[in-house]
Amino acid sequence: MLAVIRPSLLRGHRISGISCGNTCPDAADDTSDAHRQQQHQPITITFLTDVEGDGLYFDRFVHHSKVLGFKSRTPSFGRYEQNRNYDNNGTEKALLEWNLGEWDDEYFPYDKEVVFLDEELGTTMLVYGGDIWDKGGADLYVMRQLLSLYRRCPDRVHFLMGNRDINKLRIVDELGIAGLNDRTLPYHGGVYWLRGTGVLGDPLTQIDREENAQHNQHRESIVPSESAAERLKWMLQKTMGSVDAFELRRRELGRERSAIMSSSTAFSSRYSEQPTRDTTGDDSTVYYVSDGEVAQSYIRSCDPISGIMFQYLARAKLAVRFGPALFIHGALPFTPHDNLTFPTPWIIQRSKPMAQSLTEWIDELNNFASCQISAWRAHGQYLQRKQLVSHDGIWATEGGYSNISPGGRQFGDLLQYGMNTLPDRSKNSTVVYGSWMKDGMPRGDLFGDENELDAWSSFLQREGIEVIATGHKPVGDMPWPIQIPSEDATEDKQRRCWIIPCDTSFSGDTVWVSNNSSDERSNLGRGSGRSGRGDVAFCETLVQNCPTSGTTVSVEMQGCLSDGTYYESGNLMEASEDNVMVGRLTAESFEYRDEQSKGAKRGVFWVKGRVDERMLISRGKGFSVWNAVVDPREL
Repeated sequence: MLAVIRPSLLRGHRISGISCGNTCPDAADDTSDAHRQQQHQPITITFLTDVEGDGLYFDRFVHHSKVLGFKSRTPSFGRYEQNRNYDNNGTEKALLEWNLGEWDDEYFPYDKEVVFLDEELGTTMLVYGGDIWDKGGADLYVMRQLLSLYRRCPDRVHFLMGNRDINKLRIVDELGIAGLNDRTLPYHGGVYWLRGTGVLGDPLTQIDREENAQHNQHRESIVPSESAAERLKWMLQKTMGSVDAFELRRRELGRERSAIMSSSTAFSSRYSEQPTRDTTGDDSTVYYVSDGEVAQSYIRSCDPISGIMFQYLARAKLAVRFGPALFIHGALPFTPHDNLTFPTPWIIQRSKPMAQSLTEWIDELNNFASCQISAWRAHGQYLQRKQLVSHDGIWATEGGYSNISPGGRQFGDLLQYGMNTLPDRSKNSTVVYGSWMKDGMPRGDLFGDENELDAWSSFLQREGIEVIATGHKPVGDMPWPIQIPSEDATEDKQRRCWIIPCDTSFSGDTVWVSNNSSDERSNLGRGSGRSGRGDVAFCETLVQNCPTSGTTVSVEMQGCLSDGTYYESGNLMEASEDNVMVGRLTAESFEYRDEQSKGAKRGVFWVKGRVDERMLISRGKGFSVWNAVVDPREL
């Protein structure tokens, strides 16, 4: 029996588990054969995405999940336990080398590990939707938890590549490999998406330096180059959208050192109250971590041989499909107006026919990604063997597919596939950065009228897809279901397909509005967390497939809203009055009061799902989302 940890917060609020009966339709009646019975059990998939290093959110999700839980364990420190033989005096003197992000089977400095609640039955799975690092201050913790679960249950854990994961291939390309002189950095000519801006990193400023370069052995980099740390700070803050990541990594490394020296856990919610930075060495619970060590942590954790980011990417895919359920990080990069073709932008000249089905295209996507990661690894092995630093340029300066820089020739196509735009500023056709949303609402060119919906319905039915779960674009504090009515729907059969964006990373910023003074609610705010999720919100999207019939039995969303209200959507695949309304615009506009501005406003909202006896409706603009709850009769 597992000693599963559960929080006291949910006592009295525990949501019942999913069930579609004991077995799928047509299952065998002989329950004495456990293995045979298991083959007919519905498979429940939990979808977690865009954690972005927020360990507090990760823990909250697991604690409340219907599929996952925590099991207590003893932290293990491996060879790093020897560091306890030395006194900490605020310096690096006499200490053994610390773990800076390498994967080590014997190093797991935490007092709990993620497990499947049905550990013996094996009828549940996890799909992680990508974007694992950058904002929450617990990058290494979240990564090690997911990799540990994968290593124990490799057939039940599936990873997707997000843009924040793919862009970590830039670390070694732009900072060099581990162990080199801190001031021996690759030549850096800026990044293409800053071209013409005039800011630090604009490649056009290189032209002014070409004359000087003719008199030097090597060209001078146009970005910070006095140390790997200074360059990394610039990269994270100005080119990766990770403003606080450097200091947050410093704190996490300090916590790990404290855990080693005190034989305690390296992650606990109490750390959220500590300051972001401590470089004095005087803090008795957080050990000194230098700028250089933070830089080495990124270099080593992103090392394409032993780094934990490599361990993740080597097991991740661009798309994961289980029967009628598809999981991707962003969105399908085509519209009904494209005749729903399958783009492969990294292929300039095709030697074989284009993919003719979604299944063929998914295989092509994942083969491409796998080959690029293998090439990244081979490139890293070559640099390590030769102890080389490249002065021949980096991928990011020119970007594009078929980039001719040393790194670009090996893995540049995958880096470009993870970007929003191409060097000519045109849109990139990618499942990683694509979005179902535009300016805060579902895209009108995809879902704006019946013709578009009919085209999507026809495509999804042809390809056998009933639900697509994605992340990437924040959508408030609850997933944003988009309903695609089935072509063959009748009064007796109201089968629907669903597209469900699930990134709730800005939950703490959701604004509650009201058209009824008796039902005013307010967001509990960002709280103590380092990211924008706040202290209470979480969401779990659950997809249940029947292996016998090959259909989606259930699609449910459960979680907690930013005001502290718990919700459970019910089964979106069932024919019900609620489900007719969910995933669509409200028929009429609503007048509402916005707590952030004066006076009344009016606009249409999107119906997300039932909350208690009412319906949650949302309206978005940019990254802002407004919530309201209304009586279903008003819809």
